Amino acid sequence: MTNPHLTINLDAVTCNASKVREICLARGIRADSVVKCVCGDIKIAEAILEGGIYSLMDSRMKNIAAFRKAGIRAPLGLLRIPMLSELHEMLSYADWSLISMPGTITELEKLCASEKKEFDVLLMTDVGDLREGIWPDRIGEMADLFRKCRWIRCIGVGTNFGCFGGVMPSKENLKMLVDISSELQRALGNNKWLISGGGTNLFYEMLNSDITPPEINHLRIGGALLRGRCGTNVIEGLRQDAFVLTAEYVEIARKPSRPLGPIGTDAFGKVPHFEDRGMRYRAIAAIGKQDVIPEDLMPLTPGVTVLGASSDHLVLDIDDADPRPEMGGTLDFSFKRYGALLHAFNSDYIERVYVRDDRRA
Repeated sequence: MTNPHLTINLDAVTCNASKVREICLARGIRADSVVKCVCGDIKIAEAILEGGIYSLMDSRMKNIAAFRKAGIRAPLGLLRIPMLSELHEMLSYADWSLISMPGTITELEKLCASEKKEFDVLLMTDVGDLREGIWPDRIGEMADLFRKCRWIRCIGVGTNFGCFGGVMPSKENLKMLVDISSELQRALGNNKWLISGGGTNLFYEMLNSDITPPEINHLRIGGALLRGRCGTNVIEGLRQDAFVLTAEYVEIARKPSRPLGPIGTDAFGKVPHFEDRGMRYRAIAAIGKQDVIPEDLMPLTPGVTVLGASSDHLVLDIDDADPRPEMGGTLDFSFKRYGALLHAFNSDYIERVYVRDDRRA
């Protein structure tokens, strides 16, 4: 294998998928897996489905098409509200989609009618995070629009928490979601109905508080299933060892801990700050901001600290490392946050290595 590389434990992924499904089913909730983080990785998608997850959801039609062409038969949902320019492709490869704009619904209905093909949509509503979703006072308008549709079926209402505005689920905004959903469901007269309360952040709250109303029966879960965490918080009962990043040392030297000379902006327009700790052993690993989010990497060797990075060089303090790293050696990292894993999967320079608990996959 080459460096840097990402070791992916498929058994850990399957284990987490199975556990998330079990937890949700016990509460009457369908858990679908958000797989946008893994950029269309077929092996990971298959490992998730082995855990009993019903549907895979991705934001990119390229990945959804790849899943279908690879033989995945599970329902596939488009997670990002669709572009008008991709409606035809969506109809060809996806089974359902999140949606918000009346104009998009109108165009999709026309396309479905021309192809005589039914399609399911879940209406997104905005309860405060200010990303996608219809504003609550337009639900009556949306009900009128859906009643006119012959080929499109609205299967429920959903919302988003935490991904843009940082708004977390609460009793108040979840009640708002349930009330909006009930209004639309009554207007449409649908019996089978999803109330999609978000993703990992609500899953975590469901395990640790009493804010989740019983009407919530659907979650779109990515981070918990893949990382066993919500943000930096470990989720009890899930595994955190599904992904390990490995990088190789290319320089080890004893140097001052503070740069010498006037400090300006770095290559990314930031003015760095350095604590003067005297002479320290430092190392450079062959990976950088082109591949990862440096501040969200957690070295698995005690005593190693990430100091920062340029495009291709990750600078580390290794003075307290035991044992002391050597040239040509490697350092393993886990990921502090979801975004760091997403960044790594988007790098063409990080090889993927698949393993099982007892062998290489």
